[in-house]
Amino acid sequence: MPSRARGFTLLEVIIATGLLTVIALGSAQLFALAIRQNMTARDHLLMTLAASRKIDELVAASRAGTLIASPTDSLDRNTAGFFDLPVESGASYVRRWSVCFPTEYAGAATAIVVRVSRPSAGTSVQIITVSGTLP
Repeated sequence: MPSRARGFTLLEVIIATGLLTVIALGSAQLFALAIRQNMTARDHLLMTLAASRKIDELVAASRAGTLIASPTDSLDRNTAGFFDLPVESGASYVRRWSVCFPTEYAGAATAIVVRVSRPSAGTSVQIITVSGTLP
């Protein structure tokens, strides 16, 4: 009687290869999704940093008394003196800000809004603060 060689049959090898391929493709999709989410989070972080830097700058100007009120639509369009185009880590953003002095506080407070957006990605970040001495 001839002895049978030990090992896998062709059918077993094909099934195992198919299973490994399906698992590898599923893992690759998850990897691509994780990379995309990581890039989105990085973009939001850079926009938040750009907005917070501008908030700090505007609060300092408010305390120095050199800040002027902005037009009401300065967050929606590029208004001279109330927007700039910062570049953070190679990405270009549009940064707009609005400054108003609420009449309820008789000039003792300044409301500042900074919006940073990336038009190519369709995302934005907005930070709002009130600066001043409230009675």
